[in-house]
Amino acid sequence: MSDPALLPRLIRLAGPVAIARLGIMGMGVADTIIVGQLAPRELSHLALGWAPTGLFLVGAIGLLVSVQVLGARAIGEGRPAHAGAVLRRGLIIAWIAGGVSAALIALSATPALLALGIKPDLAAAAGKVAMVLGLSIPLHLTFIAASFFMEAISRPNAGAVVMWLGNAVNIALNLVLVSAYGAVGSAWATVGARVFLVAGLLGWIFLKLRDSGFGVAQPAPSSAPGFGAMLAVGAAAAISQVAEAGAFGGMTVIAGRIGEDAVASYQIVLNLLAVVFMIALGFAAATQVLVSESIGADQKAQATRAGWLGLGVNTLAMFAAAVLILLFAQPIGRAFSADPALVAAVAALMPIAALVLAPDGGQVVAAAALRGRGDNWFPTASHVFAYVIVMPPLAFYLGEMLGRGVTGLMEAIFIASCISVGVLVARFAWLTRRAQGGFAQPRET
Repeated sequence: MSDPALLPRLIRLAGPVAIARLGIMGMGVADTIIVGQLAPRELSHLALGWAPTGLFLVGAIGLLVSVQVLGARAIGEGRPAHAGAVLRRGLIIAWIAGGVSAALIALSATPALLALGIKPDLAAAAGKVAMVLGLSIPLHLTFIAASFFMEAISRPNAGAVVMWLGNAVNIALNLVLVSAYGAVGSAWATVGARVFLVAGLLGWIFLKLRDSGFGVAQPAPSSAPGFGAMLAVGAAAAISQVAEAGAFGGMTVIAGRIGEDAVASYQIVLNLLAVVFMIALGFAAATQVLVSESIGADQKAQATRAGWLGLGVNTLAMFAAAVLILLFAQPIGRAFSADPALVAAVAALMPIAALVLAPDGGQVVAAAALRGRGDNWFPTASHVFAYVIVMPPLAFYLGEMLGRGVTGLMEAIFIASCISVGVLVARFAWLTRRAQGGFAQPRET
C-alpha cells in the first residue's frame, strides 16, 4: 500500500462502515416508529426494554474490536490465514458473551427496573421485551464479529448491504408482529432480522471466501493470535465503551431533573449527534484498519500518516456537518417534533451541538488510531477521565446548579470531548516522535 493510495482506501473503507452503522441505528428507529404508530401505549415498554439490552451490547461489541485490529494486522503481516483464525475465535467470544448477556438479562431485567423505581406493571411488561431482545444479542454480536472481519480485510461492502437488507426484513416483521403482539412483537422482529443478518453475512463469508486464503474454514495456524491477545485488545475497548455509554445515560438523568422539556430537547439533539457520529465511526474503523495493517507490515511511517490522515479527513467531515446543522437548524427541529416550543428549543441548541461535532468525532478516530498501534489501555483511561470523571459533574454544575439547562449539558459534552481528543492526539503525536528512531510501538497493554 503506497502513500497515494491511503486517502482512496480511507474513503472506500469509511463509507460502507458508516452506512452499516447507520443501518444499526435504522433498525431501532423503525422499531420506535412502528410501535408508536401501531401500539403507542407500549412504546414505553420498548424503550425500557432496550435500556438494559443496550448496555450489554455496548460492552460485548467492545470485546470484538480485536477482530478488526488483529485481523488487519495479520493482513499487513502478509498472513491472511491468521485473519480467519481471528474471526473464528471472535465468533466464539461473541457466542459466549452473547449467551451470558442473554442469561443475565433474563434473570435481572425486571428486578433491575423495579429497583430503579419503575412501576411494577410497567417493569413487568418491559422485562418481557428485554428478555426477547436478550435472545438477539448472540446473533447481533455474531454479525458484528463478521462485519469487523470484513472491514479488517478491506471488504466492508457486504456488511453494509446485508445490514440494509436486514432493515427491510425488520420493517416487514414489525408490520406483521406489532399489530398482534405489541412491543414484544417488535422484539421478536428484531430477533428475526438478526437471524437474517447472521445467515446473510456468514453465508457470504464461508461461501465466497472459503478458498480465498483468508483461513475462514481451515485449522488455525499455531502462530495466530489467541484468545489472550484478543481479550487484551477487546477488554480495554469494552470498558471504554461501557463507561462512556453509562456516563451519557447519567446525562439523561440530569436532563430529567431539569424538566420534561429539557429531556425532550436533549434527546433530540443527542439523536442528531448520534447520526453524525456514525460518520466519525466510519473514519475511526477505516483509520484503525489502515494503522493496524501498516503496523503488521512494519511500516511505521505509513502507520503514522494513516493516523493523521484519518484525523484530518474526519475533522473536515465534522466541520461540513456542523455547517449543515447551523444552516438547517429549524427544519431539523421540525423533523423531530410538531411542537413549536420544542422546535425553537432544539434550534437554539444547534450552535453548541455544531461545536461538539469536531472534538467528539475526533476523539473516537484518535482512540482508533492508538488501538491500531497496539496502545489499548490509554484510550480507555482517557475516556473514563473525560466522560465519567469530568463530564457528569460538570453537566450537573452547569446545567442544574447554574441554571443553564440543556445548553449547560451540551457545554459539558463539548469540554469533555475537547479534553479527550486533546489528550489522545497528544499521545498519538508522542508515540510518533518515539517511533522516528525505531519502531517504538507501545506494549500491548
